[in-house]
Amino acid sequence: MKKNRKWLVPAGLTLVFGLLLFVGFQWWAPSLSAESLTIEEVNQTAKDKYPGTIIKTTKNEGEEYQIEMQLETGVYQIRIDAKSGEVNSIKRRKVTKETSDNTTEDSTEKTPQKQLTQKEIKERISSQGDLEQIDFVKEIDNSYYYKAVVNKNNEKITLILDAYTGTIIDSTKVADSIITESEAIAIAEKHVKGTGDDTEFYQPSGQTPYYLVEVELEDDRDAVVQVDGYTKEVKTVTWEDDEDNDDDDSE
Repeated sequence: MKKNRKWLVPAGLTLVFGLLLFVGFQWWAPSLSAESLTIEEVNQTAKDKYPGTIIKTTKNEGEEYQIEMQLETGVYQIRIDAKSGEVNSIKRRKVTKETSDNTTEDSTEKTPQKQLTQKEIKERISSQGDLEQIDFVKEIDNSYYYKAVVNKNNEKITLILDAYTGTIIDSTKVADSIITESEAIAIAEKHVKGTGDDTEFYQPSGQTPYYLVEVELEDDRDAVVQVDGYTKEVKTVTWEDDEDNDDDDSE
Protein backbone atom coordinates (compact mmCIF):
# COMPACT_ATOMS: atom_id res chain seq x y z
CA MET A 1 0.00 0.00 0.00
CA LYS A 2 2.80 2.42 0.80
CA LYS A 3 4.35 1.80 -2.61
CA ASN A 4 1.08 2.66 -4.35
CA ARG A 5 0.78 5.88 -2.39
CA LYS A 6 4.21 7.00 -3.58
CA TRP A 7 2.98 6.85 -7.16
CA LEU A 8 -0.19 8.82 -6.44
CA VAL A 9 1.62 12.15 -5.87
CA PRO A 10 3.56 12.20 -9.21
CA ALA A 11 0.46 11.03 -11.07
CA GLY A 12 -1.61 13.81 -9.49
CA LEU A 13 1.02 16.44 -10.34
CA THR A 14 1.13 15.21 -13.95
CA LEU A 15 -2.64 15.47 -14.23
CA VAL A 16 -2.68 19.03 -12.83
CA PHE A 17 0.17 20.08 -15.14
CA GLY A 18 -1.68 18.62 -18.10
CA LEU A 19 -4.84 20.53 -17.24
CA LEU A 20 -2.89 23.78 -16.93
CA LEU A 21 -1.33 23.22 -20.35
CA PHE A 22 -4.76 22.53 -21.88
CA VAL A 23 -6.35 25.65 -20.34
CA GLY A 24 -3.37 27.77 -21.32
CA PHE A 25 -3.50 26.55 -24.88
CA GLN A 26 -7.22 27.29 -25.12
CA TRP A 27 -6.60 30.83 -23.83
CA TRP A 28 -3.70 31.57 -26.15
CA ALA A 29 -5.07 29.82 -29.23
CA PRO A 30 -7.16 32.78 -30.51
CA SER A 31 -4.22 35.16 -30.39
CA LEU A 32 -1.95 32.64 -32.10
CA SER A 33 -4.49 32.18 -34.88
CA ALA A 34 -4.51 35.89 -35.70
CA GLU A 35 -1.64 35.93 -38.16
CA SER A 36 0.02 39.15 -39.27
CA LEU A 37 -0.66 40.48 -42.74
CA THR A 38 2.07 39.96 -45.31
CA ILE A 39 3.85 42.92 -46.89
CA GLU A 40 1.93 42.31 -50.11
CA GLU A 41 -1.40 42.35 -48.25
CA VAL A 42 -0.64 45.50 -46.27
CA ASN A 43 0.60 47.27 -49.40
CA GLN A 44 -2.64 46.40 -51.17
CA THR A 45 -4.60 47.71 -48.17
CA ALA A 46 -2.74 51.02 -48.38
CA LYS A 47 -3.35 51.29 -52.14
CA ASP A 48 -7.07 50.61 -51.67
CA LYS A 49 -7.32 53.47 -49.19
CA TYR A 50 -4.91 55.94 -50.79
CA PRO A 51 -4.27 55.77 -54.55
CA GLY A 52 -0.53 56.22 -54.99
CA THR A 53 2.85 54.53 -55.28
CA ILE A 54 4.50 52.53 -52.50
CA ILE A 55 8.07 53.71 -51.95
CA LYS A 56 9.07 51.56 -48.98
CA THR A 57 7.41 49.25 -46.44
CA THR A 58 8.94 48.14 -43.15
CA LYS A 59 7.63 46.35 -40.06
CA ASN A 60 8.58 47.33 -36.51
CA GLU A 61 8.62 45.19 -33.37
CA GLY A 62 5.26 46.56 -32.25
CA GLU A 63 3.30 44.61 -34.90
CA GLU A 64 2.91 47.70 -37.08
CA TYR A 65 3.80 48.34 -40.70
CA GLN A 66 5.33 51.67 -41.70
CA ILE A 67 4.66 52.57 -45.30
CA GLU A 68 6.22 55.42 -47.23
CA MET A 69 3.85 56.32 -50.03
CA GLN A 70 3.88 58.88 -52.85
CA LEU A 71 0.49 60.52 -53.36
CA GLU A 72 -0.43 63.39 -55.66
CA THR A 73 -0.01 65.89 -52.84
CA GLY A 74 3.33 64.62 -51.52
CA VAL A 75 5.03 61.79 -49.68
CA TYR A 76 3.18 60.33 -46.69
CA GLN A 77 4.20 58.04 -43.85
CA ILE A 78 1.38 55.62 -43.07
CA ARG A 79 1.26 53.32 -40.03
CA ILE A 80 -0.96 50.24 -40.39
CA ASP A 81 -1.73 47.58 -37.76
CA ALA A 82 -0.07 44.34 -38.88
CA LYS A 83 -3.00 42.15 -37.81
CA SER A 84 -6.18 44.19 -38.28
CA GLY A 85 -5.06 46.23 -41.29
CA GLU A 86 -6.43 49.40 -39.66
CA VAL A 87 -4.66 52.71 -40.34
CA ASN A 88 -3.17 53.95 -37.06
CA SER A 89 -1.85 57.25 -38.43
CA ILE A 90 -0.96 59.10 -41.62
CA LYS A 91 1.47 61.98 -41.72
CA ARG A 92 2.79 64.03 -44.58
CA ARG A 93 6.58 63.97 -44.74
CA LYS A 94 8.54 67.18 -44.99
CA VAL A 95 10.18 67.25 -48.43
CA THR A 96 13.89 68.06 -48.74
CA LYS A 97 16.21 68.52 -51.69
CA GLU A 98 19.96 68.29 -52.08
CA THR A 99 21.89 71.40 -53.12
CA SER A 100 25.03 71.50 -55.19
CA ASP A 101 27.28 71.61 -52.13
CA ASN A 102 25.79 68.30 -50.84
CA THR A 103 23.89 70.01 -48.02
CA THR A 104 20.18 69.52 -47.46
CA GLU A 105 17.60 72.28 -47.24
CA ASP A 106 13.84 72.45 -47.03
CA SER A 107 12.08 72.89 -50.32
CA THR A 108 9.28 75.40 -50.71
CA GLU A 109 6.02 73.58 -51.35
CA LYS A 110 3.21 75.18 -53.24
CA THR A 111 -0.36 74.82 -52.03
CA PRO A 112 -1.71 71.59 -53.56
CA GLN A 113 -4.44 72.07 -56.13
CA LYS A 114 -6.50 69.06 -55.07
CA GLN A 115 -6.96 69.61 -51.37
CA LEU A 116 -10.45 68.85 -50.09
CA THR A 117 -12.95 71.67 -49.68
CA GLN A 118 -14.69 72.48 -46.40
CA LYS A 119 -17.89 71.04 -47.86
CA GLU A 120 -16.16 67.73 -48.60
CA ILE A 121 -14.66 67.64 -45.10
CA LYS A 122 -18.09 68.31 -43.57
CA GLU A 123 -19.54 65.36 -45.48
CA ARG A 124 -16.74 63.07 -44.30
CA ILE A 125 -17.20 63.91 -40.59
CA SER A 126 -21.00 64.11 -40.57
CA SER A 127 -21.13 60.88 -38.55
CA GLN A 128 -18.77 62.26 -35.89
CA GLY A 129 -21.34 64.70 -34.46
CA ASP A 130 -22.90 68.12 -35.03
CA LEU A 131 -20.35 70.44 -36.61
CA GLU A 132 -19.79 73.65 -34.64
CA GLN A 133 -16.66 75.04 -36.28
CA ILE A 134 -14.21 74.21 -39.06
CA ASP A 135 -10.98 75.97 -40.06
CA PHE A 136 -8.27 75.43 -42.65
CA VAL A 137 -4.84 75.67 -41.01
CA LYS A 138 -1.50 76.31 -42.68
CA GLU A 139 1.56 75.75 -40.50
CA ILE A 140 4.87 77.57 -40.82
CA ASP A 141 6.47 74.42 -42.29
CA ASN A 142 3.94 74.51 -45.17
CA SER A 143 1.87 71.62 -43.84
CA TYR A 144 -1.90 71.87 -44.15
CA TYR A 145 -4.83 70.41 -42.25
CA TYR A 146 -8.43 71.06 -41.24
CA LYS A 147 -9.40 71.63 -37.62
CA ALA A 148 -13.03 70.92 -36.79
CA VAL A 149 -15.04 71.02 -33.57
CA VAL A 150 -18.05 68.71 -33.32
CA ASN A 151 -20.61 68.18 -30.58
CA LYS A 152 -21.68 64.62 -29.85
CA ASN A 153 -23.78 63.59 -26.85
CA ASN A 154 -23.10 66.97 -25.21
CA GLU A 155 -19.35 66.46 -25.60
CA LYS A 156 -17.17 68.68 -27.74
CA ILE A 157 -14.52 66.91 -29.80
CA THR A 158 -11.70 68.58 -31.70
CA LEU A 159 -10.74 66.74 -34.91
CA ILE A 160 -7.55 67.25 -36.91
CA LEU A 161 -8.00 66.06 -40.49
CA ASP A 162 -5.62 65.61 -43.39
CA ALA A 163 -6.46 68.34 -45.90
CA TYR A 164 -5.97 66.04 -48.89
CA THR A 165 -7.38 62.67 -47.81
CA GLY A 166 -9.86 63.69 -45.09
CA THR A 167 -8.31 61.14 -42.72
CA ILE A 168 -8.77 61.94 -39.02
CA ILE A 169 -5.21 62.40 -37.72
CA ASP A 170 -6.13 63.31 -34.17
CA SER A 171 -9.28 63.36 -32.04
CA THR A 172 -9.41 65.12 -28.66
CA LYS A 173 -12.34 65.54 -26.29
CA VAL A 174 -12.73 69.08 -25.00
CA ALA A 175 -14.21 69.62 -21.57
CA ASP A 176 -17.37 71.69 -22.00
CA SER A 177 -17.81 74.77 -19.85
CA ILE A 178 -21.23 76.17 -19.03
CA ILE A 179 -21.67 79.83 -19.88
CA THR A 180 -22.14 82.32 -17.06
CA GLU A 181 -25.41 83.95 -16.09
CA SER A 182 -24.14 87.29 -17.43
CA GLU A 183 -23.41 85.70 -20.82
CA ALA A 184 -26.89 84.18 -20.94
CA ILE A 185 -28.51 87.54 -20.14
CA ALA A 186 -26.46 89.31 -22.82
CA ILE A 187 -27.48 86.69 -25.41
CA ALA A 188 -31.17 86.97 -24.47
CA GLU A 189 -31.11 90.79 -24.48
CA LYS A 190 -29.52 90.87 -27.92
CA HIS A 191 -31.95 88.31 -29.31
CA VAL A 192 -35.18 90.13 -28.38
CA LYS A 193 -33.71 93.62 -27.98
CA GLY A 194 -34.68 94.29 -24.39
CA THR A 195 -33.36 94.43 -20.82
CA GLY A 196 -32.77 91.30 -18.73
CA ASP A 197 -34.91 91.27 -15.61
CA ASP A 198 -34.66 87.82 -14.02
CA THR A 199 -32.71 84.60 -14.67
CA GLU A 200 -33.08 80.96 -13.66
CA PHE A 201 -30.67 78.11 -14.36
CA TYR A 202 -31.84 74.53 -15.00
CA GLN A 203 -29.75 71.36 -15.33
CA PRO A 204 -32.14 68.43 -16.00
CA SER A 205 -30.76 64.91 -15.66
CA GLY A 206 -29.55 63.59 -19.01
CA GLN A 207 -30.28 66.87 -20.80
CA THR A 208 -28.32 69.94 -21.78
CA PRO A 209 -28.36 72.64 -19.06
CA TYR A 210 -30.02 75.93 -19.95
CA TYR A 211 -30.96 79.38 -18.68
CA LEU A 212 -34.42 80.97 -18.70
CA VAL A 213 -33.94 84.71 -18.97
CA GLU A 214 -36.86 87.10 -18.53
CA VAL A 215 -36.40 90.15 -20.73
CA GLU A 216 -38.47 93.35 -20.59
CA LEU A 217 -39.01 95.29 -23.82
CA GLU A 218 -39.64 99.02 -24.26
CA ASP A 219 -43.31 98.37 -25.13
CA ASP A 220 -43.78 96.82 -21.66
CA ARG A 221 -43.96 93.30 -23.01
CA ASP A 222 -42.00 90.50 -21.34
CA ALA A 223 -40.25 87.61 -23.05
CA VAL A 224 -38.76 84.47 -21.52
CA VAL A 225 -35.71 83.37 -23.53
CA GLN A 226 -34.24 79.86 -23.21
CA VAL A 227 -30.45 79.88 -23.78
CA ASP A 228 -28.43 76.65 -24.16
CA GLY A 229 -25.82 76.48 -21.39
CA TYR A 230 -23.15 75.00 -23.69
CA THR A 231 -23.72 76.23 -27.21
CA LYS A 232 -25.17 79.69 -26.30
CA GLU A 233 -27.98 78.97 -28.76
CA VAL A 234 -31.42 80.51 -28.17
CA LYS A 235 -33.73 77.50 -28.00
CA THR A 236 -37.14 79.13 -27.46
CA VAL A 237 -38.74 82.53 -26.89
CA THR A 238 -42.05 82.75 -24.99
CA TRP A 239 -43.89 86.07 -24.99
CA GLU A 240 -46.09 87.29 -22.18
CA ASP A 241 -48.94 87.78 -24.67
CA ASP A 242 -48.65 84.10 -25.66
CA GLU A 243 -49.03 83.03 -22.02
CA ASP A 244 -52.05 85.33 -21.56
CA ASN A 245 -53.68 83.85 -24.66
CA ASP A 246 -53.09 80.34 -23.34
CA ASP A 247 -54.74 81.29 -20.02
CA ASP A 248 -57.75 82.80 -21.83
CA ASP A 249 -58.16 79.66 -23.92
CA SER A 250 -58.06 77.46 -20.83
CA GLU A 251 -60.95 79.39 -19.30
